[in-house]
Amino acid sequence: MLRIAKYALAIAIAVALLAYATDYAILRYRIARNRSPYNKVTILVYYAIQEKGNRTEYASPSEHEQTCVNALFPQIGLAPCWYVRRHKEQIIRI
Repeated sequence: MLRIAKYALAIAIAVALLAYATDYAILRYRIARNRSPYNKVTILVYYAIQEKGNRTEYASPSEHEQTCVNALFPQIGLAPCWYVRRHKEQIIRI
């Protein structure tokens, strides 16, 4: 039973590594051919200011353009666009 679990874990890790490497190769191909590897998404940034009495004040939101990458996984230091589009509000605690 333990042998089967180790084998299944090894296969799962191999599949995950193959998916990540394939995603990276496709991104590098898009960058080389200039086929829209990047995108920009407008996000709202809120500043949360901690006050006395365990209260928090939120400053009015400001819009920022965030560069993202058209990929399945985070690549080259950028978040994937599908993730950024689903998380358009960002809270920065001060």
